[in-house]
Amino acid sequence: MTTPRVNARHAFTLIELLVVIAIIAILAGMLLPALAKAKERAKNIRCVSNEKQIVLGYLLYADDRSDYLPVAGSPDLSQGAGWVAPSRWFQEISPYISTGSETNYRQMVAKDKVVACPSALIAKAIPTNVPGWQGYGGYGHNYAYLGYTPDDRKKISIVTKPVETCMNGDGLDPKRDLMWWHLGYLYPPTIALSQPSMKYLRHGKGGNYAWVDGHVSFTTWTMMSAGANGKRNWFYLPRPQDPE
Repeated sequence: MTTPRVNARHAFTLIELLVVIAIIAILAGMLLPALAKAKERAKNIRCVSNEKQIVLGYLLYADDRSDYLPVAGSPDLSQGAGWVAPSRWFQEISPYISTGSETNYRQMVAKDKVVACPSALIAKAIPTNVPGWQGYGGYGHNYAYLGYTPDDRKKISIVTKPVETCMNGDGLDPKRDLMWWHLGYLYPPTIALSQPSMKYLRHGKGGNYAWVDGHVSFTTWTMMSAGANGKRNWFYLPRPQDPE
């Protein structure tokens, strides 16, 4: 009677396993950076979409309020003289961006709304004991020239170069030497350049900005900080003749 032959090659050898693992590691090393870039591109596209809805909210707000624009912050004397929460623009445009009508900045929540940049790193940057801490989503208002608080409110009609005047845009992300409130404003270059950490580089070399004429564009910080026509703050100034 003939005994059936058993095939001795029934499993991988150690060397073969190591070769397979090495090949997988090489492929992963090649693919992961590409996947990370694709993921960041998707976030950037979503950010542009967010800013388009934000700028529409700004323009509808102005249309309903005698041309007046939203402002950057809400004063809160309960926190001390001069204390301002830099998210009032979110409160004021909320009826136009499908988030309901917010009446108190302390109750605002930016997460999962168009006022939250998907690339922002501020989830744990705002102390939870700060009133309205959930209302910060990573975007900021051009507070220096287009309205800091309600007492400083500006009309959209003062802007004579709407294509080159930003209203809102990607803010700063946490840095060791930045205070939390720095994350909620668009600082003009003459202020930002005084502190090296104030570089608006969320999406690589720059960020997305919403402009007074209603368009949204990615603009490098090199361009925004250099300005134009001999003025560092050119892209923040409402009018060419405005002082910096």
